[in-house]
Amino acid sequence: MDAIPDIVFKLNSSGAGFLVLLNIGADMPRSAFRGLGVLFTGLVLVAVAPAASAQQQQLDQSVKTQRMIVTNAAAAQQTINKLSSQTQRLLNRYLMVEQQLRQLKKYNANLQQLITNQQSRIKSLNEQMGHISDVEHGIVPLMEQMIAGLKNFIKLDVPYRLKQREREAQKLEDEMGNSDVSVAEKYRLITSAYQRELQAGRTIAAYRGSLEVNGKTQTVDFLRIGRVVLCYQTLDQSQTGCWDQRTRRWVVENGFRAAVVQGLQVARKQTSPKMLILPVSAPQQAQAGQSAQ
Repeated sequence: MDAIPDIVFKLNSSGAGFLVLLNIGADMPRSAFRGLGVLFTGLVLVAVAPAASAQQQQLDQSVKTQRMIVTNAAAAQQTINKLSSQTQRLLNRYLMVEQQLRQLKKYNANLQQLITNQQSRIKSLNEQMGHISDVEHGIVPLMEQMIAGLKNFIKLDVPYRLKQREREAQKLEDEMGNSDVSVAEKYRLITSAYQRELQAGRTIAAYRGSLEVNGKTQTVDFLRIGRVVLCYQTLDQSQTGCWDQRTRRWVVENGFRAAVVQGLQVARKQTSPKMLILPVSAPQQAQAGQSAQ
């Protein structure tokens, strides 16, 4: 009987299997070697199959682990992005609040200056109010004198818009007894009346009014140049007259009809200013000097 060799199957460190034949006789027939080959191939397949399966499991586990790492990394990156956006929003809000705080501090500082200034003014006004009664004691008689002087001035002045000016002066006198009007307002009204009278001496005006002409009241056009010329003219231009301040009466001056017509046009801004020849009363002092000569 032929000797059967010893067969040993081993696995190396990498998991690969191999066979080791021991006690192989020299006189072993070929059929025995072929049988051993078949057996060797089957054993190799049996040994290699578990090793390949283990490697595939390791590879699948590695891929699964890598996918988990990538998924976790993506989730972590999303969390980081979200936190970064929140942080940026909070930073922007902080910077805006800080800027508003600086502006409020400057505004409060300015308000404090205004309050300090107003307190100083209140203190000054309180001190001035303590002297108002003393001022009123002196200014009220002065205003009464000013009104009386204004009424007398209107009475002696050239009689342009005479009734209107007399009504205004009388209204000022009535206001002095009105307790609803403050002393300051009364004084303002009086000074305004004086300013109007002063301004009339530097202006030219044309207005329409009533005047007794030839024994009957007629509507006429008046021409005033400062306080030196006051003339009238009937609407049909049939009669022209001027005020004589020396005799304080109206004098017919038909020779100045054309000049008065031109003066009315200039006063109404219907034509450009031009030289006018009109009767002007000489100053009283000059007339007295001429009489003395």
